[in-house]
Amino acid sequence: MYRTDIYYQDTDAGGVVYFANYLKFFERSWFEFFRTIGIPLTELEKRGIFVMVKNVSLDLVGKLRYGDTITVETSLKELKHASFLLTHIVSKEGVVTTRGETTMRCVNLTGRPVKMPDDLRKGLSLSLAP
Repeated sequence: MYRTDIYYQDTDAGGVVYFANYLKFFERSWFEFFRTIGIPLTELEKRGIFVMVKNVSLDLVGKLRYGDTITVETSLKELKHASFLLTHIVSKEGVVTTRGETTMRCVNLTGRPVKMPDDLRKGLSLSLAP
């Protein structure tokens, strides 16, 4: 889980969070998700395995404004051979304001898809939502 305040820089001229900034919230949240399940991305990178975003979707349910405090919860929805699907729920004071999904892919240094390492698959599978 990732918690943050909405800063002026996150908003548009109307004081509402600019849509592209939700991707930053998702990014920080999935990084924290990996940390909490004990998968150090830096160790994977030392072995030449990188995790990159393949696809992202965003459903803006409500508005967030400058000064709001939000929580972003990330969970694993689907696990495949070289990719996995994460879901993101953004909420303010317990009310969902945004939903999103990010398809992540394992790649090598040249950006070509590679089979997910067994330790990564095992760590992710332990967190797979029912």
